Amino acid sequence: MTTTFSETEWQKALDIRAEKAGEAFKGLIKTIAQLRHPTKGCPWDLEQTHASLRRYMLEEAYEAVDTMSEESSPAMIDELGDVLLQVVLNAQLATDAGPDRGDIEAIVRGLNDKMIRRHPHVFAPNDKTISSQEVTAQWAVIKQNEKPKGSQDSVFAKARKVHPALTQAFQIGKTAKKIAFDWHTTDEVFAQLQSELAELHHEIEVDDKTKIADELSDCFFSMAQLSRHLGHEPEEIAQRGNAKFLKRFETIETFAKERGINVNEAGQAKLEELWIEAKKKQKS
Repeated sequence: MTTTFSETEWQKALDIRAEKAGEAFKGLIKTIAQLRHPTKGCPWDLEQTHASLRRYMLEEAYEAVDTMSEESSPAMIDELGDVLLQVVLNAQLATDAGPDRGDIEAIVRGLNDKMIRRHPHVFAPNDKTISSQEVTAQWAVIKQNEKPKGSQDSVFAKARKVHPALTQAFQIGKTAKKIAFDWHTTDEVFAQLQSELAELHHEIEVDDKTKIADELSDCFFSMAQLSRHLGHEPEEIAQRGNAKFLKRFETIETFAKERGINVNEAGQAKLEELWIEAKKKQKS
Protein backbone atom coordinates (compact mmCIF):
# COMPACT_ATOMS: atom_id res chain seq x y z
CA MET A 1 0.00 0.00 0.00
CA THR A 2 1.48 3.37 -1.03
CA THR A 3 0.91 6.67 0.73
CA THR A 4 0.18 9.69 -1.46
CA PHE A 5 2.15 12.77 -0.48
CA SER A 6 0.04 15.81 0.29
CA GLU A 7 1.72 19.23 0.32
CA THR A 8 -1.17 20.67 2.32
CA GLU A 9 -1.01 17.99 5.01
CA TRP A 10 2.79 18.24 5.19
CA GLN A 11 2.64 22.02 5.68
CA LYS A 12 -0.13 21.70 8.25
CA ALA A 13 1.88 19.18 10.28
CA LEU A 14 4.94 21.43 10.04
CA ASP A 15 3.01 24.44 11.33
CA ILE A 16 1.73 22.43 14.31
CA ARG A 17 5.23 21.14 15.16
CA ALA A 18 6.75 24.61 14.83
CA GLU A 19 4.12 26.15 17.10
CA LYS A 20 4.56 23.47 19.78
CA ALA A 21 8.35 23.68 19.57
CA GLY A 22 8.17 27.46 19.83
CA GLU A 23 6.15 27.26 23.04
CA ALA A 24 8.51 24.68 24.51
CA PHE A 25 11.55 26.74 23.52
CA LYS A 26 10.01 29.82 25.10
CA GLY A 27 9.69 27.89 28.37
CA LEU A 28 13.33 26.80 28.18
CA ILE A 29 14.51 30.38 27.64
CA LYS A 30 12.57 31.50 30.72
CA THR A 31 13.94 28.62 32.81
CA ILE A 32 17.56 29.39 31.92
CA ALA A 33 17.01 33.12 32.49
CA GLN A 34 15.64 32.31 35.96
CA LEU A 35 18.76 30.27 36.71
CA ARG A 36 20.76 33.43 35.96
CA HIS A 37 18.48 35.78 37.95
CA PRO A 38 20.77 38.31 39.70
CA THR A 39 19.35 37.70 43.20
CA LYS A 40 17.25 34.53 42.99
CA GLY A 41 19.27 32.46 40.55
CA CYS A 42 21.42 29.36 40.99
CA PRO A 43 24.89 30.12 42.46
CA TRP A 44 26.59 27.70 40.05
CA ASP A 45 24.93 29.14 36.95
CA LEU A 46 25.68 32.69 38.08
CA GLU A 47 29.38 31.84 38.39
CA GLN A 48 29.71 30.57 34.84
CA THR A 49 31.45 32.35 31.98
CA HIS A 50 31.73 31.48 28.31
CA ALA A 51 35.25 30.21 29.05
CA SER A 52 34.13 28.00 31.95
CA LEU A 53 31.33 26.52 29.83
CA ARG A 54 33.62 25.45 26.98
CA ARG A 55 34.37 22.06 28.55
CA TYR A 56 30.65 21.36 29.03
CA MET A 57 29.85 22.24 25.42
CA LEU A 58 32.52 19.79 24.24
CA GLU A 59 31.47 17.07 26.69
CA GLU A 60 27.78 17.34 25.78
CA ALA A 61 28.57 17.36 22.06
CA TYR A 62 30.64 14.19 22.42
CA GLU A 63 27.94 12.50 24.47
CA ALA A 64 25.34 13.43 21.85
CA VAL A 65 27.52 12.08 19.03
CA ASP A 66 27.97 8.86 21.00
CA THR A 67 24.18 8.27 20.94
CA MET A 68 23.66 9.14 17.29
CA SER A 69 22.92 6.27 14.92
CA GLU A 70 20.66 5.61 11.98
CA GLU A 71 17.62 5.59 14.27
CA SER A 72 16.48 8.11 16.85
CA SER A 73 16.57 6.99 20.48
CA PRO A 74 15.53 8.34 23.88
CA ALA A 75 19.22 8.66 24.80
CA MET A 76 19.93 10.73 21.69
CA ILE A 77 16.98 13.03 22.39
CA ASP A 78 18.21 13.54 25.95
CA GLU A 79 21.79 14.30 24.88
CA LEU A 80 20.70 16.69 22.13
CA GLY A 81 18.73 18.50 24.82
CA ASP A 82 21.94 18.87 26.84
CA VAL A 83 23.65 20.41 23.80
CA LEU A 84 20.74 22.83 23.41
CA LEU A 85 21.08 23.72 27.09
CA GLN A 86 24.65 24.87 26.44
CA VAL A 87 23.51 27.03 23.52
CA VAL A 88 20.73 28.72 25.51
CA LEU A 89 22.90 29.15 28.61
CA ASN A 90 25.69 30.80 26.61
CA ALA A 91 23.08 33.01 24.94
CA GLN A 92 21.80 34.06 28.36
CA LEU A 93 25.35 34.95 29.42
CA ALA A 94 25.60 37.16 26.34
CA THR A 95 22.28 38.81 27.19
CA ASP A 96 23.43 39.45 30.76
CA ALA A 97 26.63 41.07 29.47
CA GLY A 98 24.70 43.77 27.61
CA PRO A 99 22.41 44.42 24.63
CA ASP A 100 25.32 44.70 22.21
CA ARG A 101 26.59 41.20 23.02
CA GLY A 102 23.76 39.30 21.32
CA ASP A 103 21.01 37.06 22.64
CA ILE A 104 19.05 33.92 21.80
CA GLU A 105 16.87 35.78 19.30
CA ALA A 106 19.96 36.92 17.39
CA ILE A 107 21.29 33.35 17.38
CA VAL A 108 18.07 31.80 16.11
CA ARG A 109 17.32 34.55 13.61
CA GLY A 110 20.89 34.57 12.32
CA LEU A 111 20.90 30.80 11.89
CA ASN A 112 17.55 30.79 10.10
CA ASP A 113 18.65 33.57 7.73
CA LYS A 114 21.90 31.71 7.05
CA MET A 115 20.12 28.46 6.18
CA ILE A 116 17.79 30.25 3.77
CA ARG A 117 20.64 32.20 2.20
CA ARG A 118 22.80 29.11 1.70
CA HIS A 119 19.97 27.03 0.20
CA PRO A 120 18.75 29.10 -2.77
CA HIS A 121 17.87 25.87 -4.59
CA VAL A 122 15.18 25.30 -1.92
CA PHE A 123 14.00 28.79 -1.01
CA ALA A 124 14.52 30.54 -4.37
CA PRO A 125 14.29 27.60 -6.76
CA ASN A 126 14.41 27.59 -10.52
CA ASP A 127 13.83 24.74 -12.94
CA LYS A 128 17.41 23.49 -12.67
CA THR A 129 18.01 20.32 -10.66
CA ILE A 130 21.04 20.26 -8.40
CA SER A 131 23.07 17.33 -7.05
CA SER A 132 24.37 16.88 -3.52
CA GLN A 133 27.92 17.59 -4.73
CA GLU A 134 26.76 20.82 -6.37
CA VAL A 135 25.01 21.82 -3.15
CA THR A 136 28.30 21.42 -1.26
CA ALA A 137 30.17 23.52 -3.82
CA GLN A 138 27.44 26.16 -3.83
CA TRP A 139 27.53 26.31 -0.02
CA ALA A 140 31.28 26.99 -0.06
CA VAL A 141 30.90 29.82 -2.59
CA ILE A 142 28.05 31.48 -0.66
CA LYS A 143 29.96 31.13 2.61
CA GLN A 144 33.01 32.80 1.08
CA ASN A 145 30.88 35.63 -0.31
CA GLU A 146 29.49 36.29 3.18
CA LYS A 147 32.92 37.36 4.40
CA PRO A 148 33.89 41.05 4.36
CA LYS A 149 35.51 42.29 1.17
CA GLY A 150 39.28 41.97 1.23
CA SER A 151 39.35 39.55 4.15
CA GLN A 152 41.35 36.38 3.64
CA ASP A 153 41.68 33.51 6.05
CA SER A 154 44.79 31.42 6.41
CA VAL A 155 44.84 28.34 4.18
CA PHE A 156 44.51 26.26 7.34
CA ALA A 157 41.91 28.45 9.09
CA LYS A 158 39.40 25.58 9.11
CA ALA A 159 41.71 23.42 11.22
CA ARG A 160 40.67 25.08 14.46
CA LYS A 161 42.56 24.40 17.66
CA VAL A 162 39.36 23.52 19.49
CA HIS A 163 38.85 20.47 17.27
CA PRO A 164 39.87 17.11 18.72
CA ALA A 165 43.55 16.64 17.81
CA LEU A 166 42.96 13.83 15.30
CA THR A 167 40.13 15.72 13.62
CA GLN A 168 42.38 18.77 13.39
CA ALA A 169 45.13 16.65 11.80
CA PHE A 170 42.55 15.28 9.34
CA GLN A 171 41.45 18.81 8.40
CA ILE A 172 45.07 19.92 7.97
CA GLY A 173 45.71 16.98 5.64
CA LYS A 174 42.58 17.65 3.57
CA THR A 175 43.55 21.30 3.16
CA ALA A 176 47.16 20.45 2.31
CA LYS A 177 45.89 18.14 -0.43
CA LYS A 178 43.86 20.98 -1.98
CA ILE A 179 47.04 23.02 -2.47
CA ALA A 180 49.00 19.99 -3.76
CA PHE A 181 51.05 19.65 -0.56
CA ASP A 182 50.37 15.99 0.17
CA TRP A 183 51.80 12.53 -0.35
CA HIS A 184 50.84 11.00 -3.69
CA THR A 185 50.28 7.43 -2.51
CA THR A 186 49.37 5.51 0.62
CA ASP A 187 52.74 3.76 0.45
CA GLU A 188 54.48 7.13 0.77
CA VAL A 189 52.47 7.96 3.90
CA PHE A 190 53.20 4.52 5.33
CA ALA A 191 56.91 5.04 4.72
CA GLN A 192 56.69 8.41 6.49
CA LEU A 193 55.01 6.75 9.49
CA GLN A 194 57.71 4.07 9.61
CA SER A 195 60.36 6.79 9.55
CA GLU A 196 58.68 8.62 12.43
CA LEU A 197 58.40 5.38 14.43
CA ALA A 198 62.12 4.73 13.91
CA GLU A 199 62.92 8.23 15.18
CA LEU A 200 60.64 7.67 18.17
CA HIS A 201 62.39 4.39 18.96
CA HIS A 202 65.75 6.16 18.90
CA GLU A 203 64.60 8.87 21.31
CA ILE A 204 63.14 6.25 23.64
CA GLU A 205 66.56 4.58 23.79
CA VAL A 206 68.20 7.95 24.47
CA ASP A 207 65.46 8.65 27.06
CA ASP A 208 64.99 12.31 26.18
CA LYS A 209 61.47 13.10 27.43
CA THR A 210 61.07 16.28 25.37
CA LYS A 211 62.18 14.67 22.12
CA ILE A 212 60.07 11.58 22.84
CA ALA A 213 57.02 13.83 23.08
CA ASP A 214 57.97 15.54 19.80
CA GLU A 215 58.38 12.23 17.99
CA LEU A 216 55.15 10.88 19.46
CA SER A 217 53.34 13.92 18.06
CA ASP A 218 54.88 13.25 14.62
CA CYS A 219 53.71 9.63 14.80
CA PHE A 220 50.15 10.64 15.69
CA PHE A 221 50.07 13.18 12.86
CA SER A 222 51.42 10.68 10.34
CA MET A 223 48.96 8.03 11.52
CA ALA A 224 46.10 10.51 11.02
CA GLN A 225 47.29 11.18 7.46
CA LEU A 226 47.58 7.45 6.74
CA SER A 227 44.01 7.03 7.97
CA ARG A 228 42.90 9.86 5.68
CA HIS A 229 44.65 8.32 2.67
CA LEU A 230 42.93 5.01 3.42
CA GLY A 231 39.55 6.75 3.41
CA HIS A 232 38.89 6.84 7.15
CA GLU A 233 38.32 9.72 9.58
CA PRO A 234 41.04 9.20 12.22
CA GLU A 235 38.90 10.38 15.14
CA GLU A 236 36.26 7.77 14.29
CA ILE A 237 38.94 5.10 13.93
CA ALA A 238 40.39 5.99 17.34
CA GLN A 239 36.91 5.86 18.87
CA ARG A 240 36.40 2.45 17.28
CA GLY A 241 39.56 1.20 18.95
CA ASN A 242 38.42 2.57 22.30
CA ALA A 243 34.98 0.99 21.89
CA LYS A 244 36.53 -2.35 20.96
CA PHE A 245 38.70 -2.33 24.09
CA LEU A 246 35.80 -1.35 26.37
CA LYS A 247 33.49 -3.97 24.89
CA ARG A 248 36.13 -6.67 25.26
CA PHE A 249 36.81 -5.68 28.86
CA GLU A 250 33.09 -5.80 29.61
CA THR A 251 33.23 -9.42 28.43
CA ILE A 252 36.18 -10.00 30.75
CA GLU A 253 34.16 -8.59 33.65
CA THR A 254 31.26 -10.88 32.76
CA PHE A 255 33.57 -13.92 32.74
CA ALA A 256 35.14 -12.82 36.02
CA LYS A 257 31.78 -12.36 37.73
CA GLU A 258 30.60 -15.79 36.59
CA ARG A 259 33.75 -17.36 38.06
CA GLY A 260 33.86 -15.36 41.28
CA ILE A 261 36.97 -13.42 40.25
CA ASN A 262 37.58 -9.84 41.39
CA VAL A 263 39.10 -8.04 38.39
CA ASN A 264 40.75 -5.50 40.72
CA GLU A 265 42.71 -8.28 42.38
CA ALA A 266 43.04 -10.83 39.56
CA GLY A 267 46.52 -9.77 38.44
CA GLN A 268 47.95 -9.31 34.96
CA ALA A 269 48.36 -13.00 34.10
CA LYS A 270 44.72 -13.86 34.84
CA LEU A 271 43.46 -10.73 33.05
CA GLU A 272 45.56 -11.61 29.99
CA GLU A 273 44.04 -15.09 30.03
CA LEU A 274 40.51 -13.67 30.20
CA TRP A 275 41.39 -11.12 27.50
CA ILE A 276 42.38 -13.86 25.07
CA GLU A 277 39.19 -15.75 25.88
CA ALA A 278 37.07 -12.62 25.37
CA LYS A 279 38.82 -11.92 22.08
CA LYS A 280 38.05 -15.41 20.81
CA LYS A 281 34.40 -15.07 21.83
CA GLN A 282 34.02 -11.76 19.96
CA LYS A 283 35.53 -13.26 16.81
CA SER A 284 33.31 -16.35 16.90
